[in-house]
Amino acid sequence: MSTMLTIGDVAERSGIASTALRYYEQVGLIPAPRRVGGQRRYEETVLTRLEVIRLCKTAGFSLTEIALLLDDSPGRPVARELAQAKLAEIDAQLASLAQARAIIEWGMRCTCPSIELCTCGIHQELPAGVGQKR
Repeated sequence: MSTMLTIGDVAERSGIASTALRYYEQVGLIPAPRRVGGQRRYEETVLTRLEVIRLCKTAGFSLTEIALLLDDSPGRPVARELAQAKLAEIDAQLASLAQARAIIEWGMRCTCPSIELCTCGIHQELPAGVGQKR
């Protein structure tokens, strides 16, 4: 028989607050645990599921999207579609961050008193598209 964990044990081992665990149970992200004397008793396998949820959240998936990912059917068509959309979002974020980085680096190299009085020409070194209005 596997070790049964209290909600406090799961919270401590996963780093997820007890309130969040109850919420995850309520919205179906984790299965409802057995009750012993009215107290929740989780199987250790819940820790793996919680780690998957944490990784999905880190990747930017919403809890609703995570629920879809976890409940996907064989062949995983929903998961693949969500993953492709998330990758496109991440690519757009990376492009935006690269642009922000280029502007900050430019600003750090410029020694002019202000943008309006910039004569050093560094702004001409900015990558294509940087500084253009959208």
